[in-house]
Amino acid sequence: MTTTATADRFSDIKTATLAHLEHHGCGCYPYSDGSLLATLTAAAKATTVVELGTALGYSAAWFASTGAHVHTIDRDPTHSRRAQDHLARHHLADRITLHTGEGTDILPKLDLTGADVAFFDGYPPTTAAIGALAAALRPGGLLIAGNMTLGGQAHDIRAQLAAWQHTDLGETLLAVKPAPR
Repeated sequence: MTTTATADRFSDIKTATLAHLEHHGCGCYPYSDGSLLATLTAAAKATTVVELGTALGYSAAWFASTGAHVHTIDRDPTHSRRAQDHLARHHLADRITLHTGEGTDILPKLDLTGADVAFFDGYPPTTAAIGALAAALRPGGLLIAGNMTLGGQAHDIRAQLAAWQHTDLGETLLAVKPAPR
């Protein structure tokens, strides 16, 4: 399932992100299907979402559109500023807290051990980034890991999450955090 430009209520953010990528060359890609993220978030009845890889705010907008509060982290201050502008224009800024810096440094300081959804879409995946997101999730919380086809430590991440209920969609891995034993 993919959204079309006419059905995608945040298509302006997606378009701006792609234009920024072309101009800036930073690897700032919007997730391919924002409505899928919103559907998963709504199905999880999420009230808190944590995201690594804000880019210009496309996925954060979709998460916030469900009513969840989103903590989103991006390394690039330009991305954070541009995302803030986009999210304010869509009247979502009050549902989103933007953090700028390295996600693995910021996440532990947020003390988000009860997030309902955690999303990775920032760069080639690392076990450290996925581990930090996993620590922020509550048992039963949903981890959505994008960029799984970009290399990085994708193979190790799949092994790291082997004990979780999961499905591998190629580019995206969905996994539910198990309850402690």
